[in-house]
Amino acid sequence: MKMRRPLAVLACGLLVAVAGGCGTSDEPGTSPPAGCKPAHPEVPTLSKGQLNVLVYVTPPYTVKEGATYGGVEGAIVKEIAELECLELKEEAVSAAAGLASIEAGRADLVIGGIYYTEERAQTLGLSAPMYRDGMALLAKDSLDGTLADLRGKTVGVIQGYLWNEGFQKELGADNVKLYQDSASLLTDVKNGRVDAAVLTSAEAGYRAEQDSDLKTTAFQATPEIAASTTQNHVVIALPKDETDLIAVIDDDIKTLIDNGAVAAALKDNGMDPALAGPGS
Repeated sequence: MKMRRPLAVLACGLLVAVAGGCGTSDEPGTSPPAGCKPAHPEVPTLSKGQLNVLVYVTPPYTVKEGATYGGVEGAIVKEIAELECLELKEEAVSAAAGLASIEAGRADLVIGGIYYTEERAQTLGLSAPMYRDGMALLAKDSLDGTLADLRGKTVGVIQGYLWNEGFQKELGADNVKLYQDSASLLTDVKNGRVDAAVLTSAEAGYRAEQDSDLKTTAFQATPEIAASTTQNHVVIALPKDETDLIAVIDDDIKTLIDNGAVAAALKDNGMDPALAGPGS
């Protein structure tokens, strides 16, 4: 397997908005037990014996739990680290910064509800699908889930999501507000500055459960919003040239789908366990 460049040679000034600055996270890691036998020998990670993970916190995909991270993908990454006997190092990032940092090879992988797209596959290494997801609207008032019902309204989207350009084209750029994260978007929904948030089905359901003032509605597929017409596969993003590491992660994902760990992570976080894997 090819060797990866050590973290120490990466210039701190090149980092893009990653919390914690230069180097690996200073948050506590999760170490493997003594005598652990990895599923794959000599896994080619950025730092020997460690799996450095960037986490875009977006429940229920990823959830901050004290000094560590949970949620569906937090649980899956912990399982992968255990399979490979790696110390898990995690660090919080924004959605855009996480993808940019992985593209530049500054960490091993990034998680946080990342959908597979052909465009992303041009610049990123994308894993095999872990599970599937859709898109939904979250609002204070009832909506019928159609594009027509959103015309004349102000819609909030998170930077980097697949459907952003489609909504900007159909509703007008002035009617579509871009946000760095869902927390600030939901604040504006609740105070009336935005009529509806466009989120993934999983996050919309989670947020509605957390706040009884918010209502979630499945977005009805329409050709004007291309992302609504496809089956959305949720993946892990890795540096594109790290083909050996991608192969290891793909194999581990298959193991976790086959042994029921992915389905269990979905169920534990309020999602349908039948969504595990790539589907038909």
